Amino acid sequence: MLAVPSLALAQAAGEAAGAPAAAAAPAPPAPPAARGVAAAQAQAAAPPADSWAGQIEMLSRWVEQRRGPGQGCTERCYALDRLRITGAVGEGPLQFELSGGVLADGPVAVPLFGPPASVRIEATLDDGRPASRREAAPISFDGNHYYLWTAARRFVLRGTLSLEGDLTLLVAGPLNTFEADVTGGSVAEGARLSGLSGAALHFSPDGGAAAQIAGPTVFQLSRAVRVGREIGFEYRLVLRSGTDLGVVRLPLAFGEKVLDVSGATGFRVEGGELVLPTSGRAAEMTISGTLPKVGVFKPDPRSAYEWWLFESDAEHRLAVKGDARQVDAAESPIPRTQATSRLLLVKRGQQVEVEVEPLASVEVLAAVVREHRRTLVLTERGDLVADDALSYENNGIDYLSYAPGGRPIYLATDGKAQRIMHQGAARERVLVPLQTGSHTIQVQSLAQAAMRPIGGSLSLPMPSYPLTASRVALTVGLPEGVLPIALLGGDRPVWFADAGDALAVAAGFVAAWIAVRPGAARGRGRLRALRVLGGLVMAGLWFVAPATFVALLVGIATAAVAWLAGRLFRGTARAAAMVVLLVAGGLALLVGLFAVSAGRYQGERWDGAYESAAQAPASARRTKDDDLAKGGGSLAPGGAVLEGVTPVALGLPSYARNLKVNRELVTEERAFRPVLIYTTPSALVPLALLWLAGVVVLLAAHRAPLTELYRRASERLARRPEDGAPAG
Repeated sequence: MLAVPSLALAQAAGEAAGAPAAAAAPAPPAPPAARGVAAAQAQAAAPPADSWAGQIEMLSRWVEQRRGPGQGCTERCYALDRLRITGAVGEGPLQFELSGGVLADGPVAVPLFGPPASVRIEATLDDGRPASRREAAPISFDGNHYYLWTAARRFVLRGTLSLEGDLTLLVAGPLNTFEADVTGGSVAEGARLSGLSGAALHFSPDGGAAAQIAGPTVFQLSRAVRVGREIGFEYRLVLRSGTDLGVVRLPLAFGEKVLDVSGATGFRVEGGELVLPTSGRAAEMTISGTLPKVGVFKPDPRSAYEWWLFESDAEHRLAVKGDARQVDAAESPIPRTQATSRLLLVKRGQQVEVEVEPLASVEVLAAVVREHRRTLVLTERGDLVADDALSYENNGIDYLSYAPGGRPIYLATDGKAQRIMHQGAARERVLVPLQTGSHTIQVQSLAQAAMRPIGGSLSLPMPSYPLTASRVALTVGLPEGVLPIALLGGDRPVWFADAGDALAVAAGFVAAWIAVRPGAARGRGRLRALRVLGGLVMAGLWFVAPATFVALLVGIATAAVAWLAGRLFRGTARAAAMVVLLVAGGLALLVGLFAVSAGRYQGERWDGAYESAAQAPASARRTKDDDLAKGGGSLAPGGAVLEGVTPVALGLPSYARNLKVNRELVTEERAFRPVLIYTTPSALVPLALLWLAGVVVLLAAHRAPLTELYRRASERLARRPEDGAPAG
């Protein structure tokens, strides 16, 4: 009855024996003698294959091979029970014994101690095998810890530890218990500890008492710097000592402004240091506040290493440089708040340099002025009355600091009058409330201009505000006593003469060239000079009296065409041609006079402010009535504008002529500063006298032709009709 099971188990054992041989890595061949000894030992230790014990052993091997490696464990597949350290501190290596086990069905990397740069380990592994078959433990390091590679269900690691530097031992854990039976020193955290995970154990020799007086034996500091609209920091400080900590001082080396400390009561700042009163041998506290700026950061001299976490919001970008090593931000002792977190492990003697680059501009993104229209009227007394109309697009700014370029007298938003308010002592700037979306603003202001009697240049005041204006249009109204020459500062300069004036001057020169005929006795040079003088007189007449210029030009053209018709026609045809010329000349004169009158600047009074004030919404009128009812409608001495009182709009003064200039894309850095170059009638008196002298010279040169023309006209008028009739 056992034959069939024995055969099946034998086949299963054969498959099980063959599976590991195929899956395992090839091993180097052993010497023949060793192979013989190993085979003899295995044959002597193994039970007979045809016995129940042999069949059960083969079945267990087959089950082990069918079970996949690592089944039953997905996380932390090890357990550390106890760590015991003995020896003399500071007199050579320390002996240790670590017991634990593996929870997985396969080899696992078990973290031990660190840091590898300051700790050396030599150990052997007791994994349940005979002492004669034990070898050196498979230990290596990665990151901040040594690792043991083993698959033993239960193991004991024994060996020696050599500590260098500050005699600090990092225990990765989790470790159930820790025991230290050392001589010549002590462990600052205590000789008997439990529940260690990521802990740092500090060994202090007997000669380290002076160092304990200067500061805590255990000083673990983690820092976080968060950059936003302001720079904030959060420090987490852990202190432990073999004696009472007392008062701990933390230098504020980076200009920290401490706002809160949790875990300590009665903290204060003295001489650039944070004074933290503590009680007992252990303390843990969190310090938060703000930093004035970022720059070069260094760890505290008492720290062997520090965790530095740097974060920034979406409007800032951080550039972190230095010799510290960046690690996974998930290991930060301080919780992260931004996706841009960077965690650095900064050791003693290292430093980190941080730079911040802002990524947004409030002036560009928050609000912009679509169009700004400014009308500036200059009066005869030198007063400058300005009216500004702005259309803007706002996405979050509450108030606009607006400097109108004069004393503000009126403010309205979307046609509703607003009170004129300013901040502090800045009386030249008005705080204009802005609404979200597209709206309009109207501002009126008064200023003074120093006018010169013969002319000069005048810098026209323009408003200033910290927004970008897409387009600024300026209209300058001038009185009769100010004659503009040029208006500069815009995209293109504006001159007193344009292309139409140039065409009129050219026509005047042609007419003068035709009309100036002093007589045959004149020389050619004198004739040419008289014709140029006639052209200058006609050009001056265009600017002085355009209507007279048009009438004279039409008369000269009609006379020239009549002279030509008299040479070409005779009799009735010549009479008909003359009639047609007279009618055409009259029509041309009427058209010319109409064009001149339509093209000239008219001194019409600008009543837009009156209309806007008369059509103000009922809410604005109710606001005004409320102010009057509260006594706010009284005038200040001298009729000045009272602050806090809702103003009314002022009608702009009349002007005789105006100039217009535009400027695209105006900012505070690219300000629009127009300059008016002007003259006065007093400065033109010499030019007027010269023009009259030119007229006199021309008349004198044409005295003979004019006298002859007068004589013929007199004779024709004095001749009787019967004298001209033919005899019987």
